[in-house]
Amino acid sequence: MRKTVLYGLGFLLLLVNAYFGTYAYVVTQALLWTQTALQRGPLVMLFALVCVNLGFLKFAKKWALSQKELITLYAMLCVGTCAAGYGFVQILINQIPAPFYENYATGGSKFKDYIWPNIPEWLVPRDPDVLNGFFRGNTTLWTHANLKGWAVPVLAWSAFIIAVFWTLLCAMSLFRKQWIEEERLTFPLVLLPLEITQNGGRAPIFKNPLFWTGVVIAGLLESVNYLNFLYPSVPSIPLKPGMGFNEIGPLLTERPWNTVGRFTLAFYPSIIGIAYLLSLEVNFSCWSMYLVQKAMIVSSAWLGLSESGGSGPTNRMPFIKEQGLGAFAGIALFSLWMARKPLKKAMEALEKPVAADTHEELMSARLALLGGVGGLLFMTLFLTAAGASFWQSLTYVLIYTCCAITLARIVSEAGAGWAWAPMWGNGQFVADTFGQNHLSGKEATLLIGYTSWMNDMRDNPMPHSAEALKMAQGGGLSPRALLKPLLFAIIVGTLAAFWAHLDIYYTYGAATAKVRPALQNGATGPARQAVSLLVSPTLADIPGLLGTGFGALVALAISVIRQRVNGFPLHPLGYAVGMTNTMEYMWCPFLIAWVLKTITLRYAGIGGYRKLLPFFLGLILGDYVIPTLWGIFGMLTGYQMYMVFPH
Repeated sequence: MRKTVLYGLGFLLLLVNAYFGTYAYVVTQALLWTQTALQRGPLVMLFALVCVNLGFLKFAKKWALSQKELITLYAMLCVGTCAAGYGFVQILINQIPAPFYENYATGGSKFKDYIWPNIPEWLVPRDPDVLNGFFRGNTTLWTHANLKGWAVPVLAWSAFIIAVFWTLLCAMSLFRKQWIEEERLTFPLVLLPLEITQNGGRAPIFKNPLFWTGVVIAGLLESVNYLNFLYPSVPSIPLKPGMGFNEIGPLLTERPWNTVGRFTLAFYPSIIGIAYLLSLEVNFSCWSMYLVQKAMIVSSAWLGLSESGGSGPTNRMPFIKEQGLGAFAGIALFSLWMARKPLKKAMEALEKPVAADTHEELMSARLALLGGVGGLLFMTLFLTAAGASFWQSLTYVLIYTCCAITLARIVSEAGAGWAWAPMWGNGQFVADTFGQNHLSGKEATLLIGYTSWMNDMRDNPMPHSAEALKMAQGGGLSPRALLKPLLFAIIVGTLAAFWAHLDIYYTYGAATAKVRPALQNGATGPARQAVSLLVSPTLADIPGLLGTGFGALVALAISVIRQRVNGFPLHPLGYAVGMTNTMEYMWCPFLIAWVLKTITLRYAGIGGYRKLLPFFLGLILGDYVIPTLWGIFGMLTGYQMYMVFPH
């Protein structure tokens, strides 16, 4: 009975979470419900559950949830929310029908010639009436024609997304012991959820005045900016780029400094709070390597090695995006090497299954290995059936998996409030590796035009699976107890994501001024890029591959040196983060937190650090909960609202 109630509550929360989060971002444009490594939606809903649970603890104790149950629900929400995020349905739902929409397919787009013949009918709805309703709105999803038009594409893409989630869940099961018990990664983002769920919500941290001081300060800072957005006469507080002196790049007008690109200052309370939880070496590596990236770009321009900060068409020194992909691949390979013992045991379990460790892992080693390989094979065959060759599809899937492993490791050690994947996307990498001149129309259309949504990995589920397993350990919960709830959340979350987006777009229109401009502006971008490459194909990118190899070697070298030299100040994760967009808005909050923590440890010791910790946890919670209340106000009043993060 208790499990049935838990699943029922999880089901309702996943539905509410998907719809509210989509509406708040797409229509109200007030909240980033997904995308961040510590997701706003699940944390706010967990806090609301804790508040309600306190009432049950006082007046109806038998209905109150335990910490284990709260952790289970939070883990379900974290993993289930990913499907509605930017790296999955939120981009996919706009991009798959866009080339077939009449207004986008006319003119000089050439979609009818280059896109329409190369996409299987089971991947996209083609009925003009179905597409017109989706892009123009003022109608409803719940008609026979609309439901029929979307049924097959939604089921097909849902199967692919669920396979992605399942494969990464299997991979995380294989890495769990190595990361949590052997290497003892810090998992900074699980501290706040574990703290507020202690004793079912009767947590000691709620009695700490420093915690509430942090909540109030963060809430007041953000509330001032909400009031400024609604009433411009109220002065603003420049917490994020674009609010005053925060943009450094435009001030640098002389060459080579003007090649630095986007260079901003930001003071997000939640990111400062997250960064304070990190080890000093990881924090230092993250912000310092981002500054090294900028120094490399400027130096390349100064030495005449690049045309425009490494973004020129013929000279891309210092190959930042290529180094980033190489660093991710190198860290993934090193992680595999470090986990060679559990992987070896998993291989041995294939020949001789054992009944041991029934509850110590999320799933048996045999299931994790066979399930992971099966998931990789399913994704590969899906892409092959959609038009790519087997080897291109396999390369794509393996690169994606490597990036997911590294991203999970980054979040598990560096928190990285806004964790990005490498800027060289999976499909583009495959196309450049094989040579775009060797791609058929179907291959280019699929890899460049129809899977580019997977390049954005801010909502990748593997980091959240890793955190769920760490929270299970911290809350005295068996990892095996999370397997069925997580699988349930993956399926419900995926289908709920499609439902929420389709229902909202049929009401408001995906190509109208009523929805977030960035989503509709990016709807046709990948298809246009695919057409461009088919019209003017390029050769294999040998310099780019060399840059990727260099990045992998640097990441591996730093990893090996750290194993052999005590006190080595750099961390390979910092190098990987520094070569992506992750630190673009966060290097300054990381630097601030690093300075504060360094001073605290030097003059107050570890005891002083622990005393101040509740304040920084309060900054995180306040910066998540108070903006959510403002977002709800915007939904109820119909006002578009200020967005606290990122810009």
